[in-house]
Amino acid sequence: MTPTTTPSPRYFAYWGKARPSNSAAEMHLLAYHALDVAAVGEVYLQRSPELLAWLAQELGHTDLEATRAWVVFWLSLHDLGKFSLSFQGQRADLAQRLQPNESCSQRIAGERHDSLGMAFWQVHVQPKTDDEAWFGDDPQDHESLNFWARAVMGHHGQPPNETVPHLHRHFRAIDVDAALGFVEAMRALLLPPEAARVAHSLDADTFEKISSELSWWVAGLAVLADWIGSNADIFTYCDTPQLTLPDYWHKALGLAAQALTQSEVVSPGRQAERSFQQLFSSIQKPSPLQVWAASVELADGPQIHLLEDVTGAGKTEAAVMLTQRLMAQGCGNGFFIGLPTMATANAMYERIAPIYAQLFPNLLDLPSLVLAHGRKNLVASFATSVIQPGHDEHDAQQTDESATQRCSRWLADHNKRALLAPAGVGTIDQALLGALQSKHQSLRLLGLWRKVLVVDEVHACDTYMQSTLKNLLEFHARAGGSAILLSATLPQHMKASLLEAYGKGLGVRGPAAVDARDDYPLVTSWAPTKALIPTKKHMATRSEMCRTVAVHYASDRDAVVQHIAATLAAGQCVAWMCNTISDALAAYADMASHIPLDQITLFHARFALGDRLDIEDTVLHTFGPHSGPNERAGRLLIATQVAEQSLDVDFDLVVTDLAPIDRLIQRAGRLHRHVRDTQGRRLTDHNAKDQRGPACLWVFGPVWTPTPTASWFVQAFPKSAKVYPNHAQLWLTARALQSGEFTMPTDARRLIEGVFNPEAEIPEALQRNALAAEGEAFADAAQAHMVSVKRESGYSRAQRGLEWAADTVAPSRLGEASVDVLLARWDNNTLQPWRSDKPPQHAWAYSTVRVARRLITQTTEEKTPERALARQRLNEQLPGSGQWVVVLGLECRGDQFEGTAQPENATQGQNPVVVWTYDSQRGLRRQEVPDGQPSGT
Repeated sequence: MTPTTTPSPRYFAYWGKARPSNSAAEMHLLAYHALDVAAVGEVYLQRSPELLAWLAQELGHTDLEATRAWVVFWLSLHDLGKFSLSFQGQRADLAQRLQPNESCSQRIAGERHDSLGMAFWQVHVQPKTDDEAWFGDDPQDHESLNFWARAVMGHHGQPPNETVPHLHRHFRAIDVDAALGFVEAMRALLLPPEAARVAHSLDADTFEKISSELSWWVAGLAVLADWIGSNADIFTYCDTPQLTLPDYWHKALGLAAQALTQSEVVSPGRQAERSFQQLFSSIQKPSPLQVWAASVELADGPQIHLLEDVTGAGKTEAAVMLTQRLMAQGCGNGFFIGLPTMATANAMYERIAPIYAQLFPNLLDLPSLVLAHGRKNLVASFATSVIQPGHDEHDAQQTDESATQRCSRWLADHNKRALLAPAGVGTIDQALLGALQSKHQSLRLLGLWRKVLVVDEVHACDTYMQSTLKNLLEFHARAGGSAILLSATLPQHMKASLLEAYGKGLGVRGPAAVDARDDYPLVTSWAPTKALIPTKKHMATRSEMCRTVAVHYASDRDAVVQHIAATLAAGQCVAWMCNTISDALAAYADMASHIPLDQITLFHARFALGDRLDIEDTVLHTFGPHSGPNERAGRLLIATQVAEQSLDVDFDLVVTDLAPIDRLIQRAGRLHRHVRDTQGRRLTDHNAKDQRGPACLWVFGPVWTPTPTASWFVQAFPKSAKVYPNHAQLWLTARALQSGEFTMPTDARRLIEGVFNPEAEIPEALQRNALAAEGEAFADAAQAHMVSVKRESGYSRAQRGLEWAADTVAPSRLGEASVDVLLARWDNNTLQPWRSDKPPQHAWAYSTVRVARRLITQTTEEKTPERALARQRLNEQLPGSGQWVVVLGLECRGDQFEGTAQPENATQGQNPVVVWTYDSQRGLRRQEVPDGQPSGT
């Protein structure tokens, strides 16, 4: 007698992941992949007890196991849309193998499986849950459950499209039966009755509201679980139903534990508090601000602290001390430090790295500290990546972007990793994108969950960024996160708006407007659970930071150049801070005729990453705290804004182009920053006085007049006029400088409020410009509001219908769209990375420079078949086959390299070819434009 076998359930006849046909196992069954992802969610929540407790508390459910099961059940449904013929038909060969008696030739393209899954839930699953009372006898409001469905269906990094016409054409009758059978199986396996009752822990209206708000973080968990659960190196493909779902579930849980251990995205847990001396043993005498951070009584629960003090007062160390204490108290599971620029992030990383082990002293295996922004973590000692994406399927037949492809693309931009690591340092942009309609914003919110968010140089945020930061603080507070905001110079109206936003996230009315007469330096702390209004504490500052700075206002460029040359000839060091790259290049050309080029360091944003990091090291070595006469004498730094903040450098003379007063105060903070003798040797005795004479800041600006014309600034500085469009504020700054000096910290509040107070009186000729700048600021704020996610709307496309396709749809800061340009040298017919001296796996990252897209959108066609083939082969090796970058091939031309590219408007026949030159001393520059238009930016 022939033995009989039980036929497999219908849902085993669908593939979920696939690879090209030359692979050993071409596919992974959809039901198994669903359990892989659910298992990652299960283990993640087991290892994140604070997150699970928060979800349970928000849902009004006391049973943690039931809450976890509720979330995991939803995660198992994330790929429901893959049961569609539209998805299965992408690999008709696999579908035919699994369904030999069915036709798969009627595939309809154009709808992604995330949207198909959401539509299937609403049309087919939800009526079944009502009829069979899955969530209790009293049917729950559909919209409440829709938020959970949207969150998991949105695992592509954006909410699903819920309007799918002719859904029946995407799902055959057999597909509907298979998908419903799979949902029932998931219910039986993962949703016990006590978990189903989560839907009725709250009244219907409250449950809908809570479901709406939680959907932001659940969506992030869905993205993360899908990525980790798609790593085929761990979750190996299984193309036959060898195991029942319960048996495979047990296997998947073990694999998920392994994958999460490898990923380093789970919180390291609560750490013991460390003293200031344990963290900063090299600081013998903490500043008053640092003493406060180490001793202030902290409230329980979420809180916000604003630290205002002069440049050099030790705000960074104070913030780290406060962060460590908040983590030790259970108010944070990690931290992210956001800074305004890549250079400041690099500098911060260097300051955090030595004390990193002290921040997590109880762990044998330290969580990864990741630098977010520009891939400095590619240096060998920082090379541990967060989340291994596995091997890309590289299957051209799949039009739906796979989870591995999405993960690889995310990780190809290494600056995004830091939000997933327990500890990260980077530009503020990566955090701000969590509050914008940007792809994978939910993953950023999950990454920031209950971390201490530290934002340095808050005043550097323009109107658009400030509006976005307010929205981020609202989300962060809603999730119980704490924040520390640092600034040397923060306008009072900005401070009040940030506090108000944080309070809104906690459901508390923000504090009253901050008094413009507040003392300075000042610490403002607010824990709404402890007090209705913030507490303020006036701070003393380090005695060496209390000083009077002389100001020489100059309008004659030749006089400025001659004074710099004379200062350098006297054996001193100088910094010339410029407002634009073009101005910095012009200053470089001016000074090149007065001093040897090897005495000049040019520092701006348009260098290849590897060269830029080398320049940063040179700047810190030449002008940093350990520099002496041998390094400093006769050396000149010409820099843009990349050097004005967070770099611990010190100059005998600082010359700066006229900029708003807050920027000038920052730049003045690099003048006599360290106590030195007449030769430039560092004096470390606490009672030592600087012996270099009075500190004098030279400000290069338009001729001062109390009655300026409308073109007062733009005629003198046409390029800076676009960087700082409010020329009335520049005039107010210039007026404040006419006294010839200012004293810090005494004059700080007066200077800031005198320039940024909306009620400041300005000349009639500049009022039109001021109104235009104010209108632009309002427009920027409105744009930020338009592209910001709205907490109360939930994870949904109901918000103005923007496509969340890329970061550029809702940028973290306004300005021109930019692109990563990979600099390559032609070696015969081979393209080599500019920094081929770096490890091969990182050489292209070190050869990258970011450029405005209007300047470079694509390179010109190669003139020989050999070179065209070489470029094609290189693109195939790059993430996304090179579609996210521009490779600029450079030929050696004497002492520099040249390459050609097309600007953005080349398709309209304008500027068909632009010649670019590059060298490691001056960076990337436009040399000529064939149609005669001016070069340079």
